[in-house]
This record gives sequence, structure tokens and C-alpha cells, in this order.
Amino acid sequence: MNEPSKVSAKTIKLAERRVFSQSFKPLYQEGMGLVEQAAEYLDGKGRAEAKKLSRLTATLYAAESMRLTTRLMQVASWLL
Repeated sequence: MNEPSKVSAKTIKLAERRVFSQSFKPLYQEGMGLVEQAAEYLDGKGRAEAKKLSRLTATLYAAESMRLTTRLMQVASWLL
């Protein structure tokens, strides 16, 4: 009556995964490095430079800093 459903099993090829992980490592390191560099700048030199800006410019700088950190954290989450 009912035909048995055909289940297609996909084999996981561990060798391919291992090669991929090795090629992914430099991308991961570079992406996380960008996150760290941006955080270091914004917490250090960027904060000092922002204090010299006019009120309007400082507000725009703060908004762009938040956008930058949000995007970099998205990159970090994709990399993880």
C-alpha cells in the first residue's frame, strides 16, 4: 500500500571538513583580529580623539562607532 519513503543519507566526509577548517583558520584569525583592533582603538585613541570633537560630530562618531562594533560582532558570530 504505502511505499517505503526513500531517505537519502548524506555522508559526512571528515577529510574535506579537516581541509576546510585549515583554510578557514586564517579567515577566522583575521576577522577576530579586526574585532580586537577596533575595540582597542575605540577604547583608547578613539575615545581621546572623540573628546576633541564638537557635540554634533561626537554624536555622529558615537553612532558610527556603535554601527561598527555591531557589524564586527556579527562578523565574529559568523566566524564562531
